[in-house]
Amino acid sequence: MNMIKSVLKYMDQHFWIFLTASVSLGLYAPQLFIPYEGYIIYIIMIIMGILFLKVDIIDIVTHIKQPGILIYAAFINLIISPLCIYFIFSKLAPDMVIGLTLLAALPAGVTSAAFTDIMKGRTCLSVTVIITTNLLCIFTIPFLFWTLFKADLNLDYMGLFLNLLKVFLIPFFIAKVLKHVIITNYVERLQSYYNVIIICLLSFMIMISIAYEANFLLSNITLLVKPLAMLFLVFIILQCIGYFSVGWLNKGEKIALSNSNMIMNNILGIVLAIAFFSDNPEIISIVILSLIPWNIMIILKHWYKRFLP
Repeated sequence: MNMIKSVLKYMDQHFWIFLTASVSLGLYAPQLFIPYEGYIIYIIMIIMGILFLKVDIIDIVTHIKQPGILIYAAFINLIISPLCIYFIFSKLAPDMVIGLTLLAALPAGVTSAAFTDIMKGRTCLSVTVIITTNLLCIFTIPFLFWTLFKADLNLDYMGLFLNLLKVFLIPFFIAKVLKHVIITNYVERLQSYYNVIIICLLSFMIMISIAYEANFLLSNITLLVKPLAMLFLVFIILQCIGYFSVGWLNKGEKIALSNSNMIMNNILGIVLAIAFFSDNPEIISIVILSLIPWNIMIILKHWYKRFLP
């Protein structure tokens, strides 16, 4: 039993090994993971369900009943951040500005709550921001692209809304039943395994996502130096905006909100890029390529978060 606990603790503390390995495997063995592309949505739902098991539902409801910080966080994530990225990179990298703005306009990813939990941040706040921003983004992304680029993203609002709602509601109700009806006595006992399960699922999801564009990325390595440099700068900017825009909150809440801004819903970004910018492969590549700095910035933050105020 002690050995199992030691292994679990090691995996929890060294999750970056699995993230790094997942990127490498996705790049160099894409044929193993491409067939599982259709399972990404289910992986996200399982991760969300585990997070609902970990957090106290009452805390989530409390945040919803006090919506001020949620509205503010959503405004920063979905409006201020993409506008900052647009105005900065329309000068620095005008050829990439559409892809980078799309990336910044994405809502918080489910993974942001998972890493907030690993980083000992305010997980319930992170989960609530994820739900809020994902449901609002179906209105904010088309608005931003119409305003900034005069591009009409003819989204199926109701279809996208219902799909996003499904991603959160189904895991919520399953977790609720498991926690309070079926396996009540085991939920607490399994707490120590949740992070490891999430890390494994995240790694598998990253492998699948990277595999989708592995051939393009590997065959154009020399051309990707500038996009990668710009993407790292984008993630640094988003991290700073998310963290310092809520300077009055405690550190755990700042970690939660900065993670929600930096660890975005890349999967939704890939879907939107393929659906609306299929004639511009550079935009699709930027969103998929973002998974590399996305991983590295998460690893770096796990190390330097102790020095943050």
